[in-house]
Amino acid sequence: MKESLVIQANNLSKKYRLGTIGMTSLREDLSRWWTRSKNGIPKHGFDQAGIDPTRMINDHEFWALHDLNFEITRGEVVGLIGANGSGKSTLLKILSRITEPSEGKVKVKGKVASLLEVGTGFHPELTGRENVFVNGAILGMTRREVDKKFDEIVDFAGVADFIDTPIKRYSSGMTVRLGFAVAAHLEPDILIVDEVLAVGDLRFQNRCINQMKSIAESGKTVLFVSHQMATVENLCKSAFLLNMGQIIYSGKTSDVIKKYREDMEESANLPISQRMIREGSGKCKLSGIEFRNDQNKVVDSLISGKSATIKLFFDIYEEITAPMSLSLGISNSTHVRIAHLCMKTFGKWILPTSQKSFQVNLSLSKLELNQGKYYVTSFLDDESGQIIDWVTDAFVINVLQSDFYGTGMVPPTSQSIFLMDHSFSF
Repeated sequence: MKESLVIQANNLSKKYRLGTIGMTSLREDLSRWWTRSKNGIPKHGFDQAGIDPTRMINDHEFWALHDLNFEITRGEVVGLIGANGSGKSTLLKILSRITEPSEGKVKVKGKVASLLEVGTGFHPELTGRENVFVNGAILGMTRREVDKKFDEIVDFAGVADFIDTPIKRYSSGMTVRLGFAVAAHLEPDILIVDEVLAVGDLRFQNRCINQMKSIAESGKTVLFVSHQMATVENLCKSAFLLNMGQIIYSGKTSDVIKKYREDMEESANLPISQRMIREGSGKCKLSGIEFRNDQNKVVDSLISGKSATIKLFFDIYEEITAPMSLSLGISNSTHVRIAHLCMKTFGKWILPTSQKSFQVNLSLSKLELNQGKYYVTSFLDDESGQIIDWVTDAFVINVLQSDFYGTGMVPPTSQSIFLMDHSFSF
């Protein structure tokens, strides 16, 4: 491998075995990695729901990654882009040395620190302080070296008051903040960060982005995964686009994002029932959408400022035994997330049913979006957090202009996405 390279992959492939227990989590892969030396590489259980037939090897196995070839040089900040199920997380697990490829080779030069899921690398029974030192030891650092970084880590994470509290008592936000602080400050040669940063608040996300830029400027390498294209474009100079386990496009970040948006636009035009790129157990799937205007008539577009109802239809394929919750993420035309609607916020759940289908009605008393095209991601999970059906950009809402404020004037479309009822007085 050339001196300037830190990662080199040749014909890299990863296959998984189909089963009935759903997709393996990172936590399960970590457990297998821990016991591999004793028991050999175990079988992986995957559910066949949602797997594109072209990825099937036989009746029992499919390609999560297939024939990847790429190189990453020292100091690069590389974005990994792709829909759910495209292979991003599997690739990060391999590069993090958590799981091994089934075929091909990958060479990784230097110490790797990764933040892939909330709590990754932390023992829940140990305190924050103890976990910092454990992670340092895993990266090959001495206690003295970790000591020098300790105050900086705690200050960055903002958990000074809880540093001697067991991690299991931390909120998800606190865990992510400490996890990133540890990964970023213990001087890794390669830093790998997945979508997990979305758990943190906006201020912390911005601090993380600045920290990753600093790491790259110091000659280290950063791999970053996010569905927030604006963040990827801001941070990364180059990117890979993954689709169905393969890198289908790579190059300048802006060019890769453009290609991704074109592909997602094409996918969003397919009927939801025909969408193959989705994640989850497949017990229940979003199968259709219906828009109704303020006159309760079925329409193709909604009008800004008017009331509306969006009906979401689901088909049930296996018995549902636990309450489920629906979340909808709304993004603008550049795929920047602008709103998140969640049933859990209202304490409402979809209760188990013996029916073969059901529908959920989303009522909007006044559509406060400006004219434009908005992409909606649908996420259905149960009370334990198991993903049932996750479809990125499941459908598009077309919003038309109107006299939103009742002034006889149409609001400009270039000034804002949201419209707010307001008035001025003197």
